[in-house]
Amino acid sequence: MHYVGIDWADTSHQVAIVTTAGHCISEMNIAHTSEGFNQLCEHLRVLSPVQVNIERPDGLLVDRLIEQGIAVYVTPPRIAAHRRPRSSKDDRGDARLLANLLRVGDEECRLVQRHGATVERLRQLLQAYEQLQRQQIRTSNQLRQVLKQYYPVLLHLFSDVSKNIALVFLQTYPDPQAARCLTYQQVEDFLKGQSYRHMQRLDTIYQHLQKPALGAAVWEGMSLHAQALVPILQALNSQLAQLKRAIWDTFVQHPEAGWWQSFPGAGELTAPRLLAEIGDNRAAFPDATTLQARAGTVPVTRRSGKSQVVHFRVACDKALRKALMDLARNSLPVCGWAKSYYADQLARGHDKNRAMRALANRWARIVWTLWVRREPYDELRHVANRSRKGLAAAVK
Repeated sequence: MHYVGIDWADTSHQVAIVTTAGHCISEMNIAHTSEGFNQLCEHLRVLSPVQVNIERPDGLLVDRLIEQGIAVYVTPPRIAAHRRPRSSKDDRGDARLLANLLRVGDEECRLVQRHGATVERLRQLLQAYEQLQRQQIRTSNQLRQVLKQYYPVLLHLFSDVSKNIALVFLQTYPDPQAARCLTYQQVEDFLKGQSYRHMQRLDTIYQHLQKPALGAAVWEGMSLHAQALVPILQALNSQLAQLKRAIWDTFVQHPEAGWWQSFPGAGELTAPRLLAEIGDNRAAFPDATTLQARAGTVPVTRRSGKSQVVHFRVACDKALRKALMDLARNSLPVCGWAKSYYADQLARGHDKNRAMRALANRWARIVWTLWVRREPYDELRHVANRSRKGLAAAVK
């Protein structure tokens, strides 16, 4: 067996090949091109069998290696930095380090598991959605900050300044003077024209517009700034809506889509997130503990002598943790045992975040068990199982 460490870079990759005895028999630098990939694959074919350790689980190089039937492992850069024997960083040294971590069987070297094409496509769509959503939040915060300086009343009219109705209002009435001149009928006509679904707030909106408010002495520049942000937010809103539809359309194509929807609170984004992050390859999570640790829902316990300290698990798959935290949060209004479990965590003195994380950890074990068995979630059955376990514990 030969062990290959690849130090990833944008335009080229440093490669080190180590034997079972720990001798580095070859080093090279390959370009991030088809020719470079061919050079590497040809070299590895001669040395087969080989295992590769790299710093990221995706990308064109990873895809190419897996297509060649090569086992690819991933060690995150942060973990590799902790394993580095000295503080100085060197690409050749990092490539050798990655190869040797794989050779000695370091627990942080994780085999890259591929899922079905639908799952991979769903994961790409959700990554795009999350990135655009973060951009929407940043742009919305910029607009909110500008409005605070010359048009603060607009921040109180609608639930969120990034909503399309708020953006259209800003385009139609670009300054507080224009908004204050509106009659009650004009406000009502505007809301109806935008198909506003909370017409009971008409009086409140009109009263906000009529209240005396502080005004900036010079505001024309800020108004142009706000107007420039409006079409950006409108475009982001439109693209997010399209991605959301594409996510759902892709999700329902998967044969296990109905199974994921059986969990309480698994809505139009949570269920696809769970499928995308947990996947359909049962080898990806051999036991529930692996899933819980990867998601960061279970804490880290450090023991030294007589001391024992429990820490929040920082190093984890953030997207997987978000999916399970969303499931926990969304299950509270519709799942009786989840609500009771969350309340019990709060009663023990845990803060809300820790209580929610504990509930997500419980959901992770339930999801894994049913995922392996391919059984849909049954609320009554789960409550009955909890009751029996409680009785058994009481007897003991």
